[in-house]
Amino acid sequence: MTKREEIEIIKNKIDIEEILAQLAEESAELAQAALKLRRVHSQKNPTPVTADEAVDHLLEEVSDVMSCLILCDVIKELPPSAFDIQSIHDMKMKRWVSRL
Repeated sequence: MTKREEIEIIKNKIDIEEILAQLAEESAELAQAALKLRRVHSQKNPTPVTADEAVDHLLEEVSDVMSCLILCDVIKELPPSAFDIQSIHDMKMKRWVSRL
């Protein structure tokens, strides 16, 4: 299945209002991941999460936000420089389609 087909399946099953709600949820998770990475760097409020784990989680949340932006037609596709995000994005889209 192509990426475009995955996008169309999701868009045919979920209306724009629900995709926007998902975008809001994923944006909040992205903000939390950024704050966690800040804690790792500052060490003012220590966390057991490593810097690598915090970055991985941040990238996963970026991918979730990007997926929602693609589904809302805000962006058409991930930019070529987003290869780290691309593999997470691909996995997330496949999982989303399977849940539907």
